[in-house]
Amino acid sequence: MRTPTDRYLPPRSDVSFPVAPPRGRVVVIAPTRAACETIELALGLELRTYLEQHHGERLLELARSGQGFGIVAGTGTGKTLAIRPIAEEIVGRRPLRIAVVNREREASAETQLADVVIVTTGIARRWFQGGVIRREDTLIVDEIHQTSAELELCLALGKRVGCRFIWLSATVDPAFYSRYLDSADVLQVSSFDPGKAARVEVERRQPLAFLNDAFLQDVQRQGRGVGVFLATRAGVEEVAAHVRSNWPEIHAAHYHGGEPLRAIRPFLEGSAPRPFVLAMTAAGQSALNVPGLDTVVIDDMRFTNLVEGGRNVLTRVHLGSNELLQMAGRVHGRVVGGRVFILSDRSLHFASLRPTEPEFQLAGEPERVALTAAALGVRADELDLPVPLDRNAYRRALAKLQARNIVDADGRLSDYGRAVEALPVERPWAELIVNAEDGLLPFLAVCSSVESLHRMTREERNLDGVLVPGSDHLTAYNLYAEAFREAGSVGEVQGLPRHVFNAEKLTAWTEGRGVLAKALEDAALAMASVYRSVRLALPARMPFATPAVYQRFCDLLARFMPFDLVIDERTSWGEVARVSKTSVCGNLGAVAGVLRYFADRNGESQAGIEGTQLPQALLRRYARRHSEAPAYDARFRSVVLVRMLDYFGFKLEQEVDVLRAWGPELATAARHALAEALARGDAPHPAVDRHRVAIAEVRELWRRSGGLTAPLGFPELTALYEAQLDGVDTLDEFRERPLRFDLDALVPRATRQALLALPDTVEVREQGIPLEYDVELLSDGAPRGVVRLHLPEKLARTLVEEELPRLDRSQRFSVARGRRGVLQARSLLELQELLDRPWMPDEVAEATRERQPQVQDRERDAPRYGGNRSHQGKAPRNGGRRGGGGRRR
Repeated sequence: MRTPTDRYLPPRSDVSFPVAPPRGRVVVIAPTRAACETIELALGLELRTYLEQHHGERLLELARSGQGFGIVAGTGTGKTLAIRPIAEEIVGRRPLRIAVVNREREASAETQLADVVIVTTGIARRWFQGGVIRREDTLIVDEIHQTSAELELCLALGKRVGCRFIWLSATVDPAFYSRYLDSADVLQVSSFDPGKAARVEVERRQPLAFLNDAFLQDVQRQGRGVGVFLATRAGVEEVAAHVRSNWPEIHAAHYHGGEPLRAIRPFLEGSAPRPFVLAMTAAGQSALNVPGLDTVVIDDMRFTNLVEGGRNVLTRVHLGSNELLQMAGRVHGRVVGGRVFILSDRSLHFASLRPTEPEFQLAGEPERVALTAAALGVRADELDLPVPLDRNAYRRALAKLQARNIVDADGRLSDYGRAVEALPVERPWAELIVNAEDGLLPFLAVCSSVESLHRMTREERNLDGVLVPGSDHLTAYNLYAEAFREAGSVGEVQGLPRHVFNAEKLTAWTEGRGVLAKALEDAALAMASVYRSVRLALPARMPFATPAVYQRFCDLLARFMPFDLVIDERTSWGEVARVSKTSVCGNLGAVAGVLRYFADRNGESQAGIEGTQLPQALLRRYARRHSEAPAYDARFRSVVLVRMLDYFGFKLEQEVDVLRAWGPELATAARHALAEALARGDAPHPAVDRHRVAIAEVRELWRRSGGLTAPLGFPELTALYEAQLDGVDTLDEFRERPLRFDLDALVPRATRQALLALPDTVEVREQGIPLEYDVELLSDGAPRGVVRLHLPEKLARTLVEEELPRLDRSQRFSVARGRRGVLQARSLLELQELLDRPWMPDEVAEATRERQPQVQDRERDAPRYGGNRSHQGKAPRNGGRRGGGGRRR
């Protein structure tokens, strides 16, 4: 097992330096690596911003106060530039000593000496886990409205440590953050100029239909700068291509998360010629300032993760008020003659929009919460999280981590867990890297650094010569390896070794392959950090993934299986999980990868997977044989012993042995199984029918007594029979064993007579109303007797409390409504309220419950390398030839 080191923790984090800032250190938490660089640049500038000009004195006063506070201001008012005067006021030093720690720049011994340390959310969480951030530190959270699971964890961890919070946000309702972070004040800054209010129009049109010749002609004639904000990468690229092909006189470009920022550098520097159209995804535009922008086109759609049952479900929804106000705010009230077009299928009144509270993501990441809590040695409920945690999902995640020996029985990280957490990649890949041979490390380092093959490539992609049938992971690796051969070399960035690419050669290669350049650059950055963590030199040559590599990769996957597993498009718990349309895996057999959930057009939650297909032989090689405890099976009218071949929750094989006799090692379990069968009434023994009436009477007496007499539930009846089966070692002995049921020993005769004398009916309005006795458990577990009146619906609707009979216990009420079911209530008033509703509670639950999609049989090709069946079906997609093809060299 490897023992990686966390290169983002300062090497001397436990040492107190005498020259450390006397008033404490400022830790700035940024949402992205690019934001770290922007903040570092801002800390070196002294510009007169709108925020400082109008609120400078109040800003410094709040910084000196020692209390937390927030700043809510629109884009361009100078929030980020305000970090410098705030930090100078806190640490009492000019110029500031600044350090940046992110994937590109490691922590060093000098990091602890800095007055201001700028980190990403993931690094900040690691620092909390490592005890680097202390109570005396001040946390400045930039762009706090850009919520993520890591950021939300950092907020909770900062509260646990007792840090002071200063938070900066764009358009958002500050009430939650002010309350949650104990802010003394919130500085709300608006640079809105009523004289520059934009003309806002809402149209029910699609983006391409809206960007017609008439609109683009106006853009060209008036020399406008247009920003088009869309939900998807494909939409952004399509709009830019549409403008370029139809109006070449207009300068058109696009930007999204898959593109490097240098692609739109002229727009950010204000040197792009007008007229221009810049298409951006909503997520990509949030932190960018584009000079010269005077027109905004907003597609009222976004894809966001909604939390369902402790998991993130990607769902298409309308834009929220915060997003609309922020996008429109780029021109509304800021530029003369601004125009805002909102393309929406709903009725919108822009002037009525108000900021809302943010949407949080942490509830959909129970495993991340469990790992963080284990690293700190605390329970998750000891953390003051910004959103309630799904307890069931958290328990499942913790049980999974404990089963994998990442978290020990005491809830702390094991040695293995600490090795896994030290790596800067997701937990499944970290497990593989910790356990892999050196020869597989290049493949694992790259695969762990690529989000997915789908996110790495465009819709039109060419995989000819690099496709590894049956493995999205290794196909993504081959793309990286070919890009490195064509345009890469080993270089240095920020003093650290990294694969670097020649921009011109890389652009030509990515255009031919349909690969996103930024995905390759991000993979190179992450790969370098993995190699530094395991203390190995970065490889200067990247070999292609051959069939032999595929087999070794599959063997490693099958041996440890850290991923989600789907067999024949079913999970181990029976849920349908389709192989993604863009995957190069077949839908038959086992696929190991990450389950992702999305909402279909009907709003139903669906699961999809892409990854690597595993041969059936590998699954069987690493499967575990075990036997369940003996159980009674009514089909065989005997005790059976089930032996299974189990692979991570999947039953690959099952054998059933029918036991007519059993030895001493199975005797106790077999007798218990027979006793349970007797208690259920399933066992082939004459006592079952003979005791049936007496058992029912004891249970009715218990209900009538309000839980005071002996209970005779399933556990008690099982124990009663099991005590009489001592010495039974064969099924014949079981059938011949006489079994007694002493009613007087359970309930004395006098008590029985008194309880059975209680009334079975009561008269209400000259009608006989049946009574049903029952027992409820109080909050402390004590039993309480109740009696239920079964009322006709017509009588129940008009009955009043004064007409109810006097009984010796609390009354409950029910009304049978035929095929619609039975209404039950604790009081007459509650019953009448339920009767007045148009729907039964069960009907509402049925209408709103989540339905499983119908299973549709589809046939696809099994892959050549990973095929474990002889099925015929789909061919490799997106440029791959059937059966693979040779590698491009």
